[in-house]
Amino acid sequence: MKRPDSSSLADIAILTRAVENVFRKLIRLLIGKMSLKKLQEMIQVIFVEEAEASLKLEYPGKNVALSNLAVVTGIDTRTLVRIKASDEYQKPFHEEKRFLSAITPECSVLDVWESHSKYADPESGTPMALAIKGPEPSFESLIADSNSTRGVTVKSFLQRLQASKSVIVNKSENSVQLIDKRYTPFGSEDHTEQARVGMAAVGNLVDTITHNLSAPLTGDEAFYQRGCWTHRLDKNDRVRLRRMVKKFLLKSDEKARQIIKPFEQAAASKDQLTAGVSLFYFEEESPR
Repeated sequence: MKRPDSSSLADIAILTRAVENVFRKLIRLLIGKMSLKKLQEMIQVIFVEEAEASLKLEYPGKNVALSNLAVVTGIDTRTLVRIKASDEYQKPFHEEKRFLSAITPECSVLDVWESHSKYADPESGTPMALAIKGPEPSFESLIADSNSTRGVTVKSFLQRLQASKSVIVNKSENSVQLIDKRYTPFGSEDHTEQARVGMAAVGNLVDTITHNLSAPLTGDEAFYQRGCWTHRLDKNDRVRLRRMVKKFLLKSDEKARQIIKPFEQAAASKDQLTAGVSLFYFEEESPR
């Protein structure tokens, strides 16, 4: 691959490297929890929403021209019209059932199995046990009804759903039974909460970076943003370092809470904002 010219593309290369690094780590976390198709759908809509909001700040009181939006997003106007007319536009994705029920191919299978009358027991209305292969209703037809992705197999779906403990297979009858219709991306409620808190911290850090980049232009004071690390830690020393840093961060956490507590108002109002600090330890293996 041809390397970028050091004089003309250096700044762009720095930005690209930073974004690539963040995306790679985020995607590593999302593998098996959100499909690429849904991630692309979310990014496309959010990018257009944020681009439109940015242009409105540049030209207050005016409608954003599609041509200007096309320049900023790199998307043709026909596609922009389709995106802006979609049900997801200007709405939180986490409140869209259609999006949530198809966040992964496995999730789509569970949703159709649980909600479609074709796969329900006529008497109880609950999801019926299905023959793994054969005419509908079968697990094979369920895969076809719930997913349009080419190249997927019944076996691959069975393996994924068994691993997530969503189904059990009756080998003697060559059938499969739904035992848990819930899709838990992180395996447990505790892990889901850890992910929520952690991702919130990532978002807060991005807000701080954005503020600090614009502070010289707006005249605002930059937020405190520092980090401390070494690239040459002996792996045999990591446990000792973890313990020492944890002890330090626990004390820092207690002190931060003491500082913030007097500023927290008793009742919520529109004139308030969220403010705070994030404390975490990290490790990064050498590039693969």
